[in-house]
Amino acid sequence: MDTTDYPSLGRLAVLNAQLARQNLFVSSIVDEQLDGVERLFRAAAVSDWQSVLTISEHLIARLQDPADAGVVRSAEQLCDQLRRDPDPSGAKVSVRLAELLSACRSRQSSFPA
Repeated sequence: MDTTDYPSLGRLAVLNAQLARQNLFVSSIVDEQLDGVERLFRAAAVSDWQSVLTISEHLIARLQDPADAGVVRSAEQLCDQLRRDPDPSGAKVSVRLAELLSACRSRQSSFPA
């Protein structure tokens, strides 16, 4: 059997590492394109509560416009609940998350298309 058409295991390991690095690079580019609300939704969908907390804190820090007060208030309430609740998958966190997403939706709908 001619093995010249098939890479060696060492070469496969190098290619695998290269592919993993490129995958990470592409993922970071895609993540940069997402806005905070999309990141928040994705993190919540996979129950990554630490990321939900971090993203909510970033929303609070970034939003300075008085028109964003509802979003900031909802994000602060969610952050407080996540810090207090030993089981973030509970109903209280879900309610706060739903309130934040609703505030974000209503804020986005106030912009003309």
